[in-house]
Amino acid sequence: MRKFFGKFVSVTLAVAVIAMFALSSDDKWCSRVDKAFDESVLGSFLNESKAGYGRYATGLPGQAASVLADSGENGENGENGGTGENSGNGGTEQGIGQTADTASTHRDYEETDKISAGISVEGVYACGRLTGIYEQTEGVLVVNTTEVTDEDGKKVNPADKKVQCGDYILSVNGRTVADKEELSEAVNDIMKQHDESHEDKSTVNIKFLRGGEKMSADITPVRMDDGRYYMGIWVKDDLAGIGTITYYTKDGRFGALGHGIGDGTQSGNLLYANSGDLYSMKLTKIKKGKAGAPGEIGGVVYFGKKSHIGTLDCNSNLGIYGQLDSDELSEYAAEDTYYPVAGKDEIHTGSAQMISEISGKLEKYNLEITNIDKKATDTNKGMELKVTDDRLIELSGGIVQGTSGSPIIQDGKIIGAVTHVFVDDPTGGYGICIDEML
Repeated sequence: MRKFFGKFVSVTLAVAVIAMFALSSDDKWCSRVDKAFDESVLGSFLNESKAGYGRYATGLPGQAASVLADSGENGENGENGGTGENSGNGGTEQGIGQTADTASTHRDYEETDKISAGISVEGVYACGRLTGIYEQTEGVLVVNTTEVTDEDGKKVNPADKKVQCGDYILSVNGRTVADKEELSEAVNDIMKQHDESHEDKSTVNIKFLRGGEKMSADITPVRMDDGRYYMGIWVKDDLAGIGTITYYTKDGRFGALGHGIGDGTQSGNLLYANSGDLYSMKLTKIKKGKAGAPGEIGGVVYFGKKSHIGTLDCNSNLGIYGQLDSDELSEYAAEDTYYPVAGKDEIHTGSAQMISEISGKLEKYNLEITNIDKKATDTNKGMELKVTDDRLIELSGGIVQGTSGSPIIQDGKIIGAVTHVFVDDPTGGYGICIDEML
């Protein structure tokens, strides 16, 4: 077990714990423009981070990111991974991921619930600030299944065809599990009870969600040479990373990213979560994008009450949504500009600007809207854009992972947000129309 786990960590550059633990996943075909969400394996150390630690966040292209180093105390240093998504002309795009519901029961996203059901939004504050994002899953997410070697040297795959990537384990023999540690403890407690009572029973019953439907399976855990039982399941229970807040209303409702946060598995589903929060972060690096290699941003995300910015309550294909804390709302609103909202019919090709904090301060950068698709089936790609600002090209090469959600302004109105970057040309990408996000 120790040999196997060590090999895994060296490959993923991350750490996780449990009944075979978390696995990072790259979507080589898509790459949204955020460098933010560690959809791989932050589980065990993000519990520490929540107590006030900071971690450095960068992401890998695709639907996952990796933790690069351990954390330091009091938010002084450490690591947090992120994810992004970029789009390419006949090439690839990369996605930043997805965040979800704070309710105890997951609420499927409805378009009428983006800000407030049935209410027309005439204006919002354009934001553009980078933020750290943390999500706790609803149940324990299955990333993959794998073979394990029992104490007699026999290789078996206990969970094969029982659970699959994208499932969320809710309980073991009726015992509710909320994280990896609880899952591992439940399995081992139950199996030890069987051993001590000499019961002729070697299975545990797993209740899980698959596509919103409750299901169950009996699995026979394997005792390995360390004396503990394992189900051969790679899992994770949280994720974190960096994203960009697009807008917020006068009462503090915000929208961010312009796309959702994925679960980081091959299922390609949105993350199913029971809580989410925004935290302050410090930008520490910019990796410039170039043809074939999208750029990325990195920074230290600070977790703790003093650095809390807002709460997430909705994850969707069109963005993540929630409520800013009152202190942040007052601070942001004193600095940001309140813009009228442009409908699709008002958006046109030609000059525009994006607002981003990528330089370390909020600035506007010149863009060209080169094409508009008002009937786009992929609403995250309602407009095509080109960076024309030499400052941004010099700084980052153009659009980079981590900037998904950067608001776009045209003719004195907010028209949308940046969502993708072309992998073969980092100065080009896609955006979502603001009325889709609202």
